[in-house]
Amino acid sequence: MTTPTVVGQEEAQLYEELQRAIDEFEEGEQRQIVLSRMIRRLRFAKWRKDLMRKIDTYCQRIKPATLWIILATGALAPVLLFSMFIWVSLWVE
Repeated sequence: MTTPTVVGQEEAQLYEELQRAIDEFEEGEQRQIVLSRMIRRLRFAKWRKDLMRKIDTYCQRIKPATLWIILATGALAPVLLFSMFIWVSLWVE
């Protein structure tokens, strides 16, 4: 999982790339394409950083009993689905 500092560093790197793109290209269509691509990447990085922050706070608050329930549900779900598939296939025959 990425930590907030890693995501912050990536965001800072994207801002530096944006600044270089602004300096590198003169006014025109090529500059507009590069700028729109960089802005999309920055928005995605910001969205991902916010999402990771929410997930991290949830994971820090989770209790061991809840974690065991989540793990047990994830482990038993394929068994239950396979059993249902077998019963339905026997019923259809």
